[in-house]
Amino acid sequence: MGILGADPFENDDAREWLESLDVAAGSAPLVEMLRRIVDGASDPHLDVRRSTLALAAAELLAALHRRPADALPRAGQDWVAGVSGGDAAGSAPDEEALALATRALDFVVTSSALAELWSQRDDADRWRARLDDLRLRLSL
Repeated sequence: MGILGADPFENDDAREWLESLDVAAGSAPLVEMLRRIVDGASDPHLDVRRSTLALAAAELLAALHRRPADALPRAGQDWVAGVSGGDAAGSAPDEEALALATRALDFVVTSSALAELWSQRDDADRWRARLDDLRLRLSL
């Protein structure tokens, strides 16, 4: 992993994953990523890569929910525009997807190597504030 910033797309893994998303697949890869995280919750410790991808997927679902982060990168904005095709209501995630994203977010916060990394940094409060903001944007 290269860079690691407080915003979900301020790391190489999340940016590369975002760039690999196919607009034609819609939100299915996001939901699939989040489901793997939540269904694998028996794993006592989520690694940094899977944590960052879960946060990226949750951010994109929030954007499809018409609550994008201010720091959503251009590639994310373009992906959301491509998926929604100008009709945001038609691509909005359902309640189940939003709940899944929130559960994955909880798992990242409570049981991940990423949370451990951030707990040792001076700017940990900034990261936690970003996650609190994401949680609010995922709310129904």
